[in-house]
Amino acid sequence: MCFPFSAPCGWRLVAVAEGRFKGFGKFNVVHDHNQGAAFEELWFTQKLDHFNGADSRVWKQRYFVNEAFYKPGGPVFLMIGGEGPANPAWMKEGTWLTYAEKLGALCFMLEHRFYGKSHPTADLSTDNLRLLSSRQALADLAHFRTVMGETRGLTNRKWVAFGGSYPGSLAAWFRLKYPHLVHASVATSAPVFATVNFPEYLEVVWRSLASENADCPVLVKKASDTLAERLKDPKTFENITKDFKYSATYPLKLYVPLAVVCEI
Repeated sequence: MCFPFSAPCGWRLVAVAEGRFKGFGKFNVVHDHNQGAAFEELWFTQKLDHFNGADSRVWKQRYFVNEAFYKPGGPVFLMIGGEGPANPAWMKEGTWLTYAEKLGALCFMLEHRFYGKSHPTADLSTDNLRLLSSRQALADLAHFRTVMGETRGLTNRKWVAFGGSYPGSLAAWFRLKYPHLVHASVATSAPVFATVNFPEYLEVVWRSLASENADCPVLVKKASDTLAERLKDPKTFENITKDFKYSATYPLKLYVPLAVVCEI
């Protein structure tokens, strides 16, 4: 799971904008006026398929709002959810709230389709998973921004998208694909060029482990290889759920990719 403003591929910042806000270097740590506050889950009526005019189906997409710093006429910040549940902790923590306090911004966070509590379909069949794509996710953002702008009187406000890692990519693409809707994007550790194989991802992890002990990454690889072999063997496969105390809605199946188990 990737959180905004953190990613294993290192700290890089991509800023895509029409202009630059002044005074970023003078920002102080945000004073959280909502410390301990529970942010209410809100639900947005989202289109199921943005690219099929004959499909009028809709679903409920989860989002959160922080109005603590908003000043009339201020910008609107949109934190983009990624491949995991939207964490409401980001509504009261993070650098983006430092910016929000300085600029008087209204803050939204929109959960990514098919993750967390945002379920567009009843199951994860192959036919339904065709609706899980960055293209649909970007259209979700565009529709959310448009409707929120109209219903809350924020259409003419300057919207700024935030995200890290995959959501960072979405933030950059959002600005590039829908420049009339988003004034700027802050994309942290964003791999904006899609690649099928991304070995650099694990190379960073290897170097990080080796910085503490040269034998550490070797032992981790040995453990991973052992687990992979056990997943292939029906005799040892059943022990995986017990050893890893696995419990989920969807049971593990034989020959499940190792990455799936590690992600769990």
